[in-house]
Amino acid sequence: MRLKTFTAPTMSAAMALVKEHMGADAIIVSTQDIPGSGVRLTAAIDNEPDFEIGHGTGIDDRADAPTQSELIEEVERALIRHSVPERLRLRLCDAMGRERTPGNAQQLLASALDEIFEFAPLPEKSSPRAIAFVGTPGAGKTLCVAKAAARAVMKKRRVAVLTSDTRRAGGVDQLRAFTKILKIPLGIIKSPEDLREQFDAVRGADLVFLDTANCNPYVQAELAALAELLHAVPSEPILVCPAGVDAEETGDIANAFAECGTTRMLITRLDVASRLGGALYGADTGNLSLCNVSMTAQVADGLTAISPVALAKLLMPAKHTHKKKSFAEVMK
Repeated sequence: MRLKTFTAPTMSAAMALVKEHMGADAIIVSTQDIPGSGVRLTAAIDNEPDFEIGHGTGIDDRADAPTQSELIEEVERALIRHSVPERLRLRLCDAMGRERTPGNAQQLLASALDEIFEFAPLPEKSSPRAIAFVGTPGAGKTLCVAKAAARAVMKKRRVAVLTSDTRRAGGVDQLRAFTKILKIPLGIIKSPEDLREQFDAVRGADLVFLDTANCNPYVQAELAALAELLHAVPSEPILVCPAGVDAEETGDIANAFAECGTTRMLITRLDVASRLGGALYGADTGNLSLCNVSMTAQVADGLTAISPVALAKLLMPAKHTHKKKSFAEVMK
């Protein structure tokens, strides 16, 4: 019997993941509510069916069907293309080597990703905590706040947005333009005390999103100021990390923000970057769950929840091409 755990914002979304990974014959072993995040399901199955996740990577009944070792080699080549550091690459390969029903290359990779990483999408219905987007300059925090707010508004949630990004030129104006279109309030935060007061004022909202100022993870005073702000109210900091970045650097950054209480990573700039190795290494090094990805600068396109299967498809698209694909195209 094989056990797997799935985390999703809703029970129906979690059940969809179970069916996607393990098929209709999977048995739900346990369920657990996660405050502010959704539900966690543990499912079991005796023998996993073969999934056809992508064209050109499946196995069939032909005599020349690839062996498990050949599939692992195929996956490793993809990981090398994404500049995944050797330490993480070896762990993923070891996990793939323990898989008893490898299926195809994408399924094999998805299984290993599921073993190595935690997947916890951002809450979509409600959260008692402020969802704070944190990160280095240029990571895309403000755009992520706008996308998260737009997604919530389209789902008929009551939304409030706060920002402490008052030092960056145009930061408040950019977010004000978004919130004005969405017809939701914007609170300007200048101190931890100010955050407490304004958070209490919007407690009735289903979701409160906080855009924080840029933080240099190598300046202890800036990290301390961020931690003080985040501790002023019940909050969950989400590290916004762009794709296409140096792995060791991202590992250091993820560790620094983890010390401020960050538990999840959101990967951005997938529309202009082709390598995910740095971001994945950062999440692994900082022990951060992967939550969502952004593959476009369009606010209306929102943030897409990531799963082991979806991540495997991003790392190993069904058809290699130099033309950049949208997330929806990759997931077909």
